[in-house]
Amino acid sequence: MMYLMTLDVTGLTPEEYRAVVDRMAVESQPSPDIFLHIATTNDGGLRVIEIWDNEDRFQDFLQNRMVPANRALGIDHKATITVKPLLNFFGPRMNELLGIAPSLPAGPHSRTK
Repeated sequence: MMYLMTLDVTGLTPEEYRAVVDRMAVESQPSPDIFLHIATTNDGGLRVIEIWDNEDRFQDFLQNRMVPANRALGIDHKATITVKPLLNFFGPRMNELLGIAPSLPAGPHSRTK
């Protein structure tokens, strides 16, 4: 079964998000169980949407990579996490998205030092 994970983090800035992504090294060393990661701003913070093929592996990733990365960076914002079974997916232009990722504001080009 596939799962949709939504993470809403109040007060998280795009710069903090980028620092966490870099600290976890998820772009160069992704979990084998993740299919998709999307991030956007929302009212007062950031929202991350991911598709995973294993809920337990997401929970493991959360506890062993995401939480330690946030702690190491001193980032402590209120987060609401929802994990639900994925009902459908439609992505007719997915291949184009990989090409535009570097141009996005918090894309790989914006890595923190």
